Amino acid sequence: MALIRGQPKNINFLSPLGFRFRLTRAPNLGFFVTSVVLPNITLNFVDVPTPFKAINIAGNKLEYGDLQITFRLDEDFDAYFEIYNWLVSLGFPENFDQYRIAENKAKGSPDGLYSDAVLSVLTSDMVANIEIDFQDLFPASISDINFNVSDTDVNYVEMTVTFKYKIYHVRKIKP
Repeated sequence: MALIRGQPKNINFLSPLGFRFRLTRAPNLGFFVTSVVLPNITLNFVDVPTPFKAINIAGNKLEYGDLQITFRLDEDFDAYFEIYNWLVSLGFPENFDQYRIAENKAKGSPDGLYSDAVLSVLTSDMVANIEIDFQDLFPASISDINFNVSDTDVNYVEMTVTFKYKIYHVRKIKP
């Protein structure tokens, strides 16, 4: 049967369950990730006044939203400590040496101030199809941990970490 003109080659819908996330500086986090929010991209614009209605003209700068990762907390807090220690090294709340230690590790080490990350989007066959590469990522915040003895079911602790980054690139993986 011939394809109808304009019909897409792949008519499978994207499943929100098919993804993998890898963060170079925090490998434990990647294992426990339950949700990733792919950030928005916004192009600025310029309002050009006219006697009648202002006309919007495309600008020349892109703004990238924050990357938000939700993960389940493991009993040993390994994923939490990866982010917590990273935040402490960036914010050096007690002394300047906390920053210097991280800065020294940054030279040729995966424990530096910034990290790269990859979000792989999987097909319905669970094969990587699209990769989104984030460059120079760093954590901006980590959510609260809520301990609650009044829950009747076991609701495992989930946390959200918000990342800032320089840029991300989306590319299709060739089959």
